Amino acid sequence: MRLAQVPRLMRTVQHLRTSQLWWRTRYFVERRLPQSLIRTPEDRPDAKLALREGLPTVPLFHRQGPTGRNAVDRISRGEFRHLNRTVLIGLNDPDWLHGGDLAGRLWSVTLHYHGWVYDLAEAAVQGDDRALPLLRHYLEHWLERCRLRQIGPNNLIWNAFAIATRASWWVRSLQLLQQHAVPLPADFLNRWQQSLLRQAHFLSRHLEWDLRGNHILRDAVGLAWVGRYFTGRRPDRWLRMAADIAESQSVEQVLPDGAHFERSPMYHIHVMEDFLSLANLLPEGPTTARMRDTCTTMAEFASWMRHPDGTLPLFNDAAQHAVCDAAEMLHLVGADTTNAPRGLKHFEHAGAVAWQGDPWTVFWDIGDVGPGYQPGHAHADTLTFECSYLGQRLIVDPGTFSYDRDDRRRYDRSTAAHNTVCVDDRDSSEVWHIFRVGRRAKPIAVDVVSHANGFNGFAAHTGYNNLPGQPRHGRRISIAAQRDLRIVDQIDGKGTHRLSGGYLIAPGWNITPQSNGWRLECGERAVDIVLDARHPLTLSIESQPWHPEYGLEVEAKRLVWRCETALPAEIITLIRPSV
Repeated sequence: MRLAQVPRLMRTVQHLRTSQLWWRTRYFVERRLPQSLIRTPEDRPDAKLALREGLPTVPLFHRQGPTGRNAVDRISRGEFRHLNRTVLIGLNDPDWLHGGDLAGRLWSVTLHYHGWVYDLAEAAVQGDDRALPLLRHYLEHWLERCRLRQIGPNNLIWNAFAIATRASWWVRSLQLLQQHAVPLPADFLNRWQQSLLRQAHFLSRHLEWDLRGNHILRDAVGLAWVGRYFTGRRPDRWLRMAADIAESQSVEQVLPDGAHFERSPMYHIHVMEDFLSLANLLPEGPTTARMRDTCTTMAEFASWMRHPDGTLPLFNDAAQHAVCDAAEMLHLVGADTTNAPRGLKHFEHAGAVAWQGDPWTVFWDIGDVGPGYQPGHAHADTLTFECSYLGQRLIVDPGTFSYDRDDRRRYDRSTAAHNTVCVDDRDSSEVWHIFRVGRRAKPIAVDVVSHANGFNGFAAHTGYNNLPGQPRHGRRISIAAQRDLRIVDQIDGKGTHRLSGGYLIAPGWNITPQSNGWRLECGERAVDIVLDARHPLTLSIESQPWHPEYGLEVEAKRLVWRCETALPAEIITLIRPSV
């Protein structure tokens, strides 16, 4: 690290809890010790296997990649597909360590979640004779090549989140094969179960207290799956650990208004999956009741934060089809879905505004970028918004392609990629590396009110206070009589600054430039976007990527305005339905 980067690092770590620094230091030292000095699960004598009766059925929530015959066809060729990428890792000698390097770290770690094990188990019980031999071949190879001693604890394969997720797919697969009396060779089944025990033991000693957030909750789910599958002293202890984590995190991670504290609608559903899993897996009692109550509390946010097509706004790190469908999740937690939300909802603690009306659906991000000690999934997107018009997505956020340290990641997190204002080409929050945030924009002067057939809201933020003249971006969004969507951007401060803003348009809309804006048409839908300012604006239509799903890049158009002017400045955008 260069000396000039030290202040940025200090601005990042100052928000961390002391316990996070302690755990991070411990794991940092452990990863650098000689393996001979570290006692691992593989040093322990094999435990006597005893299975617990009455393993519950937990919803599948969502699947990654192809299933059924399609999955077997691909895997029989050594191809694995998920996150919109197909990678050939090999059949006879699969390359588990490097086969997915070119596809990125998220693709690689997803490979080691082992959802494909369940895919093959499901195909086997459905009568595909190829599936069970493939499952045995790949899993035996993985058990031999991916042992902790051979790869070291720093590898993604032995990442705690990966172990916890893998444990869920393994137990689901074992349960499915047992329910359908699919025979497995005793020695193979023993190796599989012993590995499951050892990984749970490793997980229990490497819980992600350094990261916290959704990671520590997923760790609890992994412990609960293995603790519920086996019986004995250690599995009982894992169930108690999972229950303790579940109790504490239901309070820590769920805000008073029911939103998840990482401020991502996608991760909100992700965490609901884990709370519901814990409600099913833990022994019945006060903790499971709290888990169900937590899911009920979170259901309102999930109900409001949906476009008319059922998809989620892509605030912060988010991707479509990466978690359970929101409508299905609401059904699973027993939420009343007979009446769709209408009107205005301001989730004050999360800093999210939802307007569900006709013709507009609007989502507005006016909250903190995330919890102070864990903003890893944050984007520099304060005051951004998304909207749909007459049920069709119109203005969209850039989404999330992957979690690699590259240009795509920088673009997805940047202020300039979002539907907000950028000052002097700087990010409103200091996002850097893959998951780090130094200086953070703080929302201020928030005021949101509803009125007949519309709403009026204002919010500003402190993200540019460090620049000369202390520019301050404030935004007012309003809908009057269910018709015009009006955005007023005010930039106060001193001095002359470069200002830019724009709107990323969902594919499918045809755009025609006009003298003071653009006309957009999609089938019978049409809107005019008109800009007004006291100073000259340069307008353009630029090609920009849209990442609606992990690993998927779609070309989209961004309507951009730019100017260089003395502050204060005001830019008015009127999005008017065209008749």
